[in-house]
Amino acid sequence: MNRIWFLLLALGCAFSAPLHSQQDNRASLFGGFKADNKAQVSIAQPVSLPADHAPHQGYQIEWWYLTLLLENEAGEPFNYQFTLFKFARPELASNWGDGIVWMGHSSLHTQTQHYFAEKFAQQGTGIASFSAAPVAFYIDNWQWQSQRETSLFPAALNTTSGPAALKLKLTADKPFVKHGQQGVSFKTGDGRYRSYYYSQPFINASGQIMLDGVTHQVSGLGWYDHEWTSQLADEDALGWDWFSLHFDDGRKLMAFTMYVDGGEAYTTGTLITAQGEPQTLGPDELQIVSLNTSEVADRDIPTEWQVSIPAQKIDITTNAFKADQWNHSRFPYYEGAISFSGSHAGKGYMELTGY
Repeated sequence: MNRIWFLLLALGCAFSAPLHSQQDNRASLFGGFKADNKAQVSIAQPVSLPADHAPHQGYQIEWWYLTLLLENEAGEPFNYQFTLFKFARPELASNWGDGIVWMGHSSLHTQTQHYFAEKFAQQGTGIASFSAAPVAFYIDNWQWQSQRETSLFPAALNTTSGPAALKLKLTADKPFVKHGQQGVSFKTGDGRYRSYYYSQPFINASGQIMLDGVTHQVSGLGWYDHEWTSQLADEDALGWDWFSLHFDDGRKLMAFTMYVDGGEAYTTGTLITAQGEPQTLGPDELQIVSLNTSEVADRDIPTEWQVSIPAQKIDITTNAFKADQWNHSRFPYYEGAISFSGSHAGKGYMELTGY
């Protein structure tokens, strides 16, 4: 049995089938076990950059997440998502690895095609890891390589997604945005569920996508997230509806509704000025309402939404780039580009889990 099959078998045992809520019929994305919450998310220890670009030991789950809204010179869309996940699974430690499991997702959408790839590796095998100076992440032949000692940007990203090969340059000229209270993001009204969470929503991307023998010169906007916690891996965390929006006037919006078994859905977000100044929005300031659904992967997926911030006179309706933007991964979820119109116009990404 080779290492990949061993790891997949171990993951199948460690992550049992998702549990469903009787109340909402939602399912935990990473659930099937009770999270070990020894590593706490604390307001007394807020996010500190650049140190917190690095992985964090002791937390159940962590991810580094990038979405890009790209076009080639002919205006054809190439929407791309790249994510590295890190799971703390000490029971899997062996001479093949130290109990840290990495998972990589690479998803490319054109108007007519979806190319998705998934990779697994244990830390300690030389297949996946992180280095601090300069900042670099890799899993197999996918690599994020920063161009400065401790800065995340500018960076080079080299990945593949099915038959597509991507070589991209990422830059950002605005500050990172810390969500919630200095990077402590509350997921429930009582504060029991929380994460460390910050973003870089002002990414400019350019480079090449080689697909079917054709090299496309592409450029566009990007959004980067880094989040770590133990509680979002808990079986009671039943998923979220999440949005990252680029307004045509230069503003940005991160917004989500979180669902926890036995509790009320909780909505919050961050409205960001064109200069990068954040404003945290609570449930009484931000509304996210599903308008229409589409049948995707044998599920009813809400693909049209209303997002409103009355105090800012923002009232917009989102539309999916295409209905079927489902990632058929070990932990399946919806992830895809959207546009929006109404009081304001723009584009962004939507992630839906628990369906």
